[in-house]
Formats: sequence, structure tokens, C-alpha cells
Amino acid sequence: MTWIYEARLYDSKAVAMYVAMNLRDSGARQRLDASSVQVYRTRRGNYGVRYRTFEA
Repeated sequence: MTWIYEARLYDSKAVAMYVAMNLRDSGARQRLDASSVQVYRTRRGNYGVRYRTFEA
């Protein structure tokens, strides 16, 4: 399994966590669970969201 990165970076960690929360909530359709969605920080200080899908 590899990480899938969202294309957009955010200035605020709160905004990135909101996006991650929305991914988790809609994850029933995409086979995501809470541990497979993460917020990460770049070297420049921006925040992003990455996730893993579970293949059946």
C-alpha cells in the first residue's frame, strides 16, 4: 500500500484536520478507516492530508 496525497497544501493545521475529518466521514464509500488518514507537515511549514485505501 502506498500513500495517496491530496493535491492541496494548507497554511493551518486546523484546516488540514478538517479536510482529514471529512475524508474519514466519507471513507465508508472509499474503504478508509480513521488510522489510514493522516495530517502531515512539510518542510516549509504547510500542512497536507494523505490517506491509504484498503483494496478488497
